[in-house]
Amino acid sequence: MKPLLSLLLLLTLSFTLAQGQEKTRILFIGNSYTGQVRGTVTKLFQASPQKDSIELEFVSPGGKTLAFHLENSSTVEKIKNGNWDYVVLQDQSQTPAVFPDKFRDAAVDLDKMIDQAGAMTVFYQTWGRRDGDKMNPKLFPDYKKMQKALSDSYESAARRCKARLAPVGDTWSEVRKADSALGLALYKKDGSHPSNKGAYLAACVFYATIFEKSPRSINFRGGLSDQEAETILEAVEKTLPSLSR
Repeated sequence: MKPLLSLLLLLTLSFTLAQGQEKTRILFIGNSYTGQVRGTVTKLFQASPQKDSIELEFVSPGGKTLAFHLENSSTVEKIKNGNWDYVVLQDQSQTPAVFPDKFRDAAVDLDKMIDQAGAMTVFYQTWGRRDGDKMNPKLFPDYKKMQKALSDSYESAARRCKARLAPVGDTWSEVRKADSALGLALYKKDGSHPSNKGAYLAACVFYATIFEKSPRSINFRGGLSDQEAETILEAVEKTLPSLSR
């Protein structure tokens, strides 16, 4: 009888602990640059040590800006009443570079809303287009100039809002420096959207930024070779040098 009672007590305690485990709830708001990394982000987080305590949700209609989301009642309602721990914000791929004031104003207003809801803002710093911005060739004739403008805008917003910065764009730049072929392979054929390799990079940066740990020990490589994954992991750790392993 006693062994059975002990077993029942153990099972009850285990159930209670599982029920009481705190969840980390993360909302991603953006457009296709968010939508097209969604699957890889989900898989990497599900393979992480925190997998049983993570809940993810994505709002990513194509081509939309943060200004759009700020005025969208559905997005606003989700921020205010979702009980999130982190809200990740991504603006349209050109806006922070071409219209930095428009980006800043929407980012600041959304951050205030996120603060009031009790969550932490994380800015998803995006990457420059592979060959520069063909719609704005005088401003951004090449990747480097576009990346600098994007990085500056996102870093400024993160400082102003006292928010976290997920330096996806800066990590992308490190990979392009370390391995030019892999750097180009981060893009789909359109030279803008992320390939599976670019999505893996973004997922690693999000994990590192939110949990402040290196993703190196996670047994998920997103279909990349060991060498490709290692190059990206090294870039993540270089961009976020304070990570614990």
